[in-house]
Amino acid sequence: MGPKIFTVRQATACIPQLEENFKALDDVRHRMKKLKGKMDVLEMLWGEEIHADSNPDHREFAHYIEDMDALKLQYEGVGKKLAEMEVVLKSVEQGLIDFYGVLDSRLIFLCWKRGETSVDHFHHLEEG
Repeated sequence: MGPKIFTVRQATACIPQLEENFKALDDVRHRMKKLKGKMDVLEMLWGEEIHADSNPDHREFAHYIEDMDALKLQYEGVGKKLAEMEVVLKSVEQGLIDFYGVLDSRLIFLCWKRGETSVDHFHHLEEG
């Protein structure tokens, strides 16, 4: 079974759900970055000693690790939602999505960028 083929109308209908997923990714990425900063500070202060149970900041660091693992699961969950939509995620940072489509009996990518209200661009699979 091949990829799901979208019409322009079907791809455009996916935009609200895509925007919602990108917003969720933004939130998780922001929280991960903030948490990573806290972890980096503790690692700079203590080095490998942060991993010792006797370290006064060990419990806090361990809590951060648990939080980061939970955030990674949330991030993966959003990725699974995108996979279930059968779209091609080109860039999280730029908010780029491709949809498989057909034009003149050729397989193409219908292109969407976050913030656009419709799917108006396409390119052939071998083009970028």
